[in-house]
Amino acid sequence: MQLKVLGSSGSRAPGFHASCLLIEGRLLLDAGTVSFALSLEDQARIDDVLLTHAHLDHMVDLAFLADNMLGMRQQPVRVWGPQPVLDMVQEHLLNNQVWPDFTQIPSPENPVLQYCPLPEEGPAMIAGLKVSWEQTNHPVYTVGYLFEDEENAFLYSGDTSDTEAIWKLGRECKKLRSAFIETSFPNRLESLAIKSGHMTPAMLENQLTKLDRDDVPVYIFHMKQQYLDELHAELSQVSHPQLTVLNGGEIYEI
Repeated sequence: MQLKVLGSSGSRAPGFHASCLLIEGRLLLDAGTVSFALSLEDQARIDDVLLTHAHLDHMVDLAFLADNMLGMRQQPVRVWGPQPVLDMVQEHLLNNQVWPDFTQIPSPENPVLQYCPLPEEGPAMIAGLKVSWEQTNHPVYTVGYLFEDEENAFLYSGDTSDTEAIWKLGRECKKLRSAFIETSFPNRLESLAIKSGHMTPAMLENQLTKLDRDDVPVYIFHMKQQYLDELHAELSQVSHPQLTVLNGGEIYEI
């Protein structure tokens, strides 16, 4: 699996792009950064978008992707997620008020986007990958994902504070080759991290003991840019032997 990091920041500013991974050039994991990271031709190659949750920094560019794809594709882009996540997207973003409902444009029979709810139990096959998920600890309904092909797998935490099930999913996967885990706030702001459903470096270290996979590289995303110096210093003290902070633009072969 080829993974391209389109965005890895916990917010947006010049040089900082919100959470988004492109898998094999055609599956988008979250949609915080798409429209200005990819050409129109590359955007048109995206067949599937998988959302962890409906906070703006993880779905905002779904609106512009839809707008850009009008007249560019013969088939709709499939938008995947648990039903509560898709319901929030439909109610609060693609609602014909904040933005047009591109599941009905240009016509209900030939839309730009198509909602694809994940089954409530068991994995789904998306873009040729087996995708499993567990709910995480965040103020809105949020999940993390495990992606598997025949030989390899990677874990994506989604936004979360202290949690359990997603780490069990990764720990028990013998094919696991990497994990992408959020860390947003410095240790001194632990109470804010917990209240907002995020992690600090100290909290990350505790969660990594639950993952219990020192053999797996861990990539950190969702850092808040105003705390970068503190976060880099504190993350350098985390004991995991293979810890890397994402900056955006990286390409990995899993």
